Amino acid sequence: MNNNTTTSAPFKSVQSGFDTSLFAKTTHNPSFASLTKQFTDINGLRDYCIPVNPYFPPPAIMEKLQERIAFALKYYPGSNENIAENIAQFSEVKNPKTIIAGNGSTEIISWLNSLFIKASLFVPVPSFGRWIEEPQGLGIELHTYRYEDSHNQYTSPEQLAAEVKSSGARNLVICNPNNPTGSILAREQVLWLLNELSYLDNIIVDESFIDFSGEEPPSIKNDVANYRNTWVLKSLGKNVGLHGLRMGFAISNEENIAKLRKHLPYWNVNGITEMLLHLIKDEHTSYHQSRMKTIADAIYLSERFEELPEFTVYPTHSNFIFVKLCDSINGTELRDRMLQNHGCFIRNCGNKLGSSEQYFRIAARPADDVNHLMDALKRELSSLQNPNNKLQSENSGIG
Repeated sequence: MNNNTTTSAPFKSVQSGFDTSLFAKTTHNPSFASLTKQFTDINGLRDYCIPVNPYFPPPAIMEKLQERIAFALKYYPGSNENIAENIAQFSEVKNPKTIIAGNGSTEIISWLNSLFIKASLFVPVPSFGRWIEEPQGLGIELHTYRYEDSHNQYTSPEQLAAEVKSSGARNLVICNPNNPTGSILAREQVLWLLNELSYLDNIIVDESFIDFSGEEPPSIKNDVANYRNTWVLKSLGKNVGLHGLRMGFAISNEENIAKLRKHLPYWNVNGITEMLLHLIKDEHTSYHQSRMKTIADAIYLSERFEELPEFTVYPTHSNFIFVKLCDSINGTELRDRMLQNHGCFIRNCGNKLGSSEQYFRIAARPADDVNHLMDALKRELSSLQNPNNKLQSENSGIG
């Protein structure tokens, strides 16, 4: 637990002019770059949207990367197989031949959706948008089951298996922990599901945020190769704090990996990513320390949100929390006011199937950033519940 309860500095008016219409132009969220005019005018923007590890890589690694970046830009990267060996060493996957590297985990998602998911797909919702929108765009029949507030956004493996069987779907995707709810299944529960649903064409376990689920994450990364129909998807970019590089990978049995590799471009991963992976492949201690700091930040964030009676806070097992705003306050208006008045970029889940604008996924950040967010939220919640306060804040240009 993070005991840093210092308050943030007094508020100053944020003369941002952030374009909130950008939220309507994407099914995800606008990028940091678009909100800051391609980084030319950061203007106090604080990102609570993207769940990322703020404590990695160590400064010495970044210095080495910057020293060698000209080489990474000038020459071709190595093969996917060579890059997979570095990934295996860093991620402690026993067999590099069970790994395929992607230009971000979303590239792997697109290949799996296009090449392997030929029939109907079952996805518990809300879920990561690419598991919903892309299959629909490809004409794949989609079956869903909704995580419920009454069960703290959690579904048991027995219930999930029953729903999949009842649906008749031929493929299953589960995020573990789930994005955006933060709910999780134990390793034994996931393995039970794999055996119970062994008849399916494909079972995909998206473990993009599992490194932040606890000290000993319940990953099946070294079990998956024993199954004919199962894939594990892993994010690297967010985990190592450099999501702009686009790093991700999939794990499966060697036969599945060989099939997928036939379709990927030979150089689908850039040279900077390859160089970074080479530099961090033995950084197990510093990475573990960064994970634990990020987990502590998520616990602190959850505890601070419990101070707000306007929000319901659900249990989380990741580097973000999932919260529900009371119905008397409009979630989209709160999101926009937090951005315009305080430069706080928060994730509203109104564009997610199985969710609404009253739900928010808030990324963990160091204590000072959390304290800033809490002070801003308290001011805006007070304004939105008191019309006189709201009018005064609009006239003064601050929240």
